[in-house]
Amino acid sequence: MGQGPSQPKPGTKFRVIGAGMSRTGTKSFSEALTILLDAPVHDAGVESIGGPKHHRQNWMEVMRLAPNAKTSADDKKVDALLHKLLDGYCATVDVPANMLTPELLRVYPDAVVIATTRDSASWYRSLQRMTAMTTPTYVHIIVYWIPVFGDFRKHFLALQKVFLWRLGTKDLALTDLQRHEDMIREWVPAEKLIWYEVRDGWGPLCKALNVPIPDRPFPHNNKPDDGVYYFRYFMIFGLSLWALVLGAVYLAGYMIWNQFFR
Repeated sequence: MGQGPSQPKPGTKFRVIGAGMSRTGTKSFSEALTILLDAPVHDAGVESIGGPKHHRQNWMEVMRLAPNAKTSADDKKVDALLHKLLDGYCATVDVPANMLTPELLRVYPDAVVIATTRDSASWYRSLQRMTAMTTPTYVHIIVYWIPVFGDFRKHFLALQKVFLWRLGTKDLALTDLQRHEDMIREWVPAEKLIWYEVRDGWGPLCKALNVPIPDRPFPHNNKPDDGVYYFRYFMIFGLSLWALVLGAVYLAGYMIWNQFFR
């Protein structure tokens, strides 16, 4: 939340796999990478829910195929979809891409893996706030008529299957940040893995990417209040669309009754 889809730039070299868990500063990290690498970043959390239709469809297909891949042919299908999704971007961040770090390394073996991290307790508090807002069934119903959110329920269920595949649970718990980070250490060679906290600002990130520190403040996006603002906006928008739909149904019913039954 708090950041929209970005446009790919043809010819852009893919350089960074953002492996950090959601709610570890991934939105700030994404904007920082955009500034430092002067290229668009594919925010999977945004693109898989609210991006262009082909991005949403391809991410759904990746989430369907990857947990069930058994053969090299299956792997090649997943690889091809990931390459198609990330063509024209310099990096990717957030879920579901962060759950697919081994697959992304297979597609981009020269990329560096940067995992954003934070204290487990504060991470879980942030996750709970977001989960409490976005997961109730009534939310999925309210946003149904918003074009980019019409498949939100399907996306949510597919994402739960990915969590079950990789973390052994559909609903993230306090211990899952550590579990995810332990898996990253297993997946990624130590020389290719960099841990990063966004509170540390430009210095460690610029050093990791071997780029100069820019003459501008470090971006800090997606603060708790930002999430509440966007949630309320989409709830009001969704309810307004429901009012239009129900109003149109009522009007059509009234006209039919008046014409044929009155």
